Amino acid sequence: MRLLKRLLVSRRKRGRASFGKNDSGATAVEFALIALPFFTVVFGIIEVGLSHFVNRMVDNAVINASREIRTGQAHDGGYDAATFKTRICGNLPDFLCSLDRLVVDVDKVDAFALAKSAGESLYDEDGNLKEESNYEDAGAGEIVVVNVIYRWPMITSLLSLNLADHGSERYLTSTLVFRNEPWN
Repeated sequence: MRLLKRLLVSRRKRGRASFGKNDSGATAVEFALIALPFFTVVFGIIEVGLSHFVNRMVDNAVINASREIRTGQAHDGGYDAATFKTRICGNLPDFLCSLDRLVVDVDKVDAFALAKSAGESLYDEDGNLKEESNYEDAGAGEIVVVNVIYRWPMITSLLSLNLADHGSERYLTSTLVFRNEPWN
């Protein structure tokens, strides 16, 4: 029993003594070297995930707003680009949508094969996004192409991680091609 007590006491003393002698700070230095890159990557992953989540929300808002075009409610209501943008924002949370960051292009085309070139009207000759929106009213049974771009601000672009598409913004794009219903 005495031997066991001596062993425990001597281990405690050795542990305290070795702990007191270890003042190199290697753990703190290693953490300082790894922390900044680690947290930058983690924050970048979170931000990219958030932008993809918001892109799905914009897709759903565009689908819901485009349903009004497809069923003729927009035609009867005399929608223009501003009204359509407002309808899209009405399907998004208030804190998320900004009409200034939203660019819409609604075109009617003669055939589904021509739909792929309709989105080119969102960009100018230099490849820059146009600021003005376009809305072309379509009648019953016509083919409609809806292109929407929401300019989402990226914070990690300040860290030069190049996660943004253009400057400090990522262009969240939603495109729908459909034929209007044959309303009366």
